Order: sequence, then C-alpha cells, then structure tokens
Amino acid sequence: MLNTASYANYKITHTDETFTDWLVKSAGPAWNKAINHPFTSAVGNDTVSAEVFTRYLLEDYHYIQDLASALGFLIAKAPTMAAKTRLAGFAQQLTSNELGYFQRTFKELGIAPEVYEAAKPNTITRAIGATLLSTAGKGHYVDGMATLLASEWIYREWGHREAAKPRPERLYLAEWVEFLATDEFGEFIEWIKREVNSIGEEERVKRQSEISESFTHMCELEAEFFDMVS
Repeated sequence: MLNTASYANYKITHTDETFTDWLVKSAGPAWNKAINHPFTSAVGNDTVSAEVFTRYLLEDYHYIQDLASALGFLIAKAPTMAAKTRLAGFAQQLTSNELGYFQRTFKELGIAPEVYEAAKPNTITRAIGATLLSTAGKGHYVDGMATLLASEWIYREWGHREAAKPRPERLYLAEWVEFLATDEFGEFIEWIKREVNSIGEEERVKRQSEISESFTHMCELEAEFFDMVS
C-alpha cells in the first residue's frame, strides 16, 4: 500500500521523487478526477456544447479576477526578486493575453460585456477563489504557491493531453487547448514546482501536512467546478 501519511514516509520508498510528487499522490482520487474529468475531454474532442462552454467561461472569468488578486499577494511575499518577476510576468499574461481570449470568445458566443461583467459566480467558483486568496493572503508564501500549483497544474495536465488529439474545429476551443499546452505555460508550472519543492521539503511535518491539505482541497474544488459547469 502506498504510504503517503507523511512526506518522510513517502520518501523511504520513493527516493527519486519530490515534495510536489508527494502532493499529487496524497491528493489521490481528487487529482485524478480533476485532470480526467469528462468536461476536459469534451473540450479537446470538440463535443462540448456551446451552452456548457459559455457557462464554463462565465465562471472562469470571475475566477481569474480572484487569481489576479492572489498573485498580488504572492508577489508581495515572494522571497526573491527573481520569484517576484516570474509571478509578475504571469499576472501580466493573465490580464492581457488570457483576458483578451475571454473577451474575444464571449463576443463570438454572443455574450455582451454587460452580461459577463454582471454575472454572479457559482458557490464553487467563489470557494476556489476564496481558497486561493486565503492561502496567498493569510498563509505563508508556500501555502499560496501550493494552492496556485494545484489549480494551474491540473489545467496543464489535461490541456497537454488534449493538445495531442486532432485540433478542435471551433477556434475558441482550439485556442484554449493550445494555450494550456504552450511551452511558456509548462515552464511556469515547472518553476512553481521548484519553488514549492525547495521550501516544502524543508518544512516541519505538521506544515507539510497543512500544505498537502491545501493542495488536495484545491484539487477537490477543481473537480467540483467541472461537475458544476458540465
């Protein structure tokens, strides 16, 4: 039986694996459900309905506003200028390229700005945003980074998988999958993993457990989010 009760126990039989590998194994079913959710495959297969994808975009649009705020907390807490620069670069991309994607796609789907700006997010969307804001704003740097990692890494995993399929005919689906599969996004995920590994591996057992709980909770919320929009 896989022993993930603590990082130290896990390392006894997994000497070549890292703290973030342990976070994934500890999250177990929640991680697997999120990255393999039928919604994610439907996007890559071009079988998701316009209604469902619109609902997804409306919810995700509100989430990225909380994400932008959480990045502000993480930039402030980052221990080095290199880390601050990397996080600021992601925030810039989020509020320019990614925001532009949402605005273009809403227009193509016939959703006016006054509609998507006024839309109220679902309770699950609010919980995801609140979790990220809480860990980034009230927790230590590593807590916020681990929660950010859970959310963004899930998207990287399913996006990279779906990008290996034939390109969706609908351009807004193809563009979304292609963004998640870019080398730039992948490099950012790898950088977050290195940050979390370098700090998490040195933390006390209790703190490692707390970080793991935050990571797992975000995985659970992401799976619930896909359930909700589907």
